[in-house]
Amino acid sequence: MNRHSWGLGVVAVLGAVAMVVGLAGGFAGGSRVGLVLPEPLWVERLQRVDRAVTQQDVSMAVYEWREALGAALGTQQWQPLVEVADAALRVDAMLPIPGRLQAEARRIYLSALFRARAQRSLEGVQRVAEAFERLGDAEAAAHARRVAAELS
Repeated sequence: MNRHSWGLGVVAVLGAVAMVVGLAGGFAGGSRVGLVLPEPLWVERLQRVDRAVTQQDVSMAVYEWREALGAALGTQQWQPLVEVADAALRVDAMLPIPGRLQAEARRIYLSALFRARAQRSLEGVQRVAEAFERLGDAEAAAHARRVAAELS
């Protein structure tokens, strides 16, 4: 391929990209918003968990919660884990025998703490400390507060 034909190829690709972006702007009511990215999978799954909880569908809530957990674990971020652990407690409250998901929520919060510390996220560590306090785990909350003090 010579230099001239290579340059035409780049121009064609850039033109196609500009056309797609222009069309997306047109479909967005003429605004310059551009393309809308879909929600992360863990967010979609948590929305389904909340719908199932609202409908008192225990089986669906547990299923969607497990799916949300798998998606959150794949993100390598602390926030999805905190959100999924919070959802575990909402699902746990509707179980015939509450308490079964509390231990899992604690483990997930602990994983979130490790991620937040590794990412040097003071906000993440503080959210995990608050979550441990809500669980009544004073020892884990104190540990998270010590980690927060190290980060600040």
